[in-house]
Amino acid sequence: MNASLRRRLFSWLSTSILLASVLAGVLSFALSYEDANDLQDAQLRQVAAVLSNSALAHMPLKFQPQNNEDAETHFVIKRLGSAPPDPGALFDLTLSETLRPGLQSIEQSGVRWRAIVAQNSVGERFAVAQRVTVRDEVARDAALQTLVPVVLLIPVLLLIIHLVLRQAFAPLAAMSADIDRLDGSRLAAVDERHVLLEVLPLVQAVNRLMRRLALVLEQQRRLVSDAAHELRTPVAALIVQADNVQHVRLPLEARARMSSLRQGLDRMSSLIDQLLNYARVQGAAPSITQRLELSTLVRSAIEEILPMAQAKGVDLGCVRIDPAVIHGDPLHAYALVRNVVDNAVRYTPSGGAVDVSVSVEDGDACFVVEDTGPGIDAADMDRVFEPFVRVLGSQESGSGLGLAIARTAARVLGGHIDVGQRSDRRSGLRFTYRQVSAAEASASFGAA
Repeated sequence: MNASLRRRLFSWLSTSILLASVLAGVLSFALSYEDANDLQDAQLRQVAAVLSNSALAHMPLKFQPQNNEDAETHFVIKRLGSAPPDPGALFDLTLSETLRPGLQSIEQSGVRWRAIVAQNSVGERFAVAQRVTVRDEVARDAALQTLVPVVLLIPVLLLIIHLVLRQAFAPLAAMSADIDRLDGSRLAAVDERHVLLEVLPLVQAVNRLMRRLALVLEQQRRLVSDAAHELRTPVAALIVQADNVQHVRLPLEARARMSSLRQGLDRMSSLIDQLLNYARVQGAAPSITQRLELSTLVRSAIEEILPMAQAKGVDLGCVRIDPAVIHGDPLHAYALVRNVVDNAVRYTPSGGAVDVSVSVEDGDACFVVEDTGPGIDAADMDRVFEPFVRVLGSQESGSGLGLAIARTAARVLGGHIDVGQRSDRRSGLRFTYRQVSAAEASASFGAA
């Protein structure tokens, strides 16, 4: 399973942030806790300093807290050696006369106190004390408040990291999409101007591979084209010689063999023509891009293929022809239309029908061909677009290049091909080609 660099970076950065936040939180809590205790010690010193300037007043016999806050902020102020008037250990304590001056911790009856021992102006030694649990609670609350910014900052930092990583990897995703759209007819180098330095060596390697692949494809296309051109002349000569021989009186058996030879030469000539068409659309970039009337191309293709349809007894016609204009190269557009109609007629049995329609739907020019042939199994739908692939069981002659030419031409034109069963669920095939109409494209460009 391939690992995601983006997820890995996010995991490492998130873990680092969490660990750093925990460490910062612990240190902040400890420092704030200590500072809060130091502040409370300073309060004890201030109270003792104020009381040391005068004689101690008479203390109430018993402390009665009004509420929880009053109980928590309670200070015990009394002379050393005096007995506690309050029987509650939480609100009073006994202070020995032997206590040393200054801050100190005292534990009495299970209650811990923080006290400061001082002497006033008349020589009386006294102490100011406060329960440690109250001090700890105040210090803990103050320390916890310092953790709030850290806790709130963690999700904000994680969100920022997520957005930054997504933004950083967005050019790679766009570049991958651009490379995915490349095919044998459009091998273009990836733009290196805005590529990150860390990715630049990989992009340069891909561009070098593209150039080598484009050279190989061009050599392959040229080989197919040259071979077809070289074969066209001798095959044409053989067809002429076969026609001449057929005019000579021959025995019945020789005449039957000559007829088979003539059919084989016709299939060979058709294959050569298909190879030339495939070589033209496979690697050639569009030489002309212009407005094309799709209905005109369809009528021309039907007129060219109609004699073959009549010879087979196939009803070829248009059920709908609406004005539909597209942008593209005439060579590729006509190759697409002609090969699709030719393929439908060729694989439709005698007595069948091929219906062609042109319409505009949702801003797209649609070219649809439906036949009443045997159809194609769902498992073979993708394979029929590969060169020289013919569906098993078909008795019709063909090169297996018709739909391959159509798909290559569609990619160059920028359209989309869809092949499936007929819309009326009858036996046969439905071919649909969709391309943004020229009127819709012009409107979009004007709006932009």
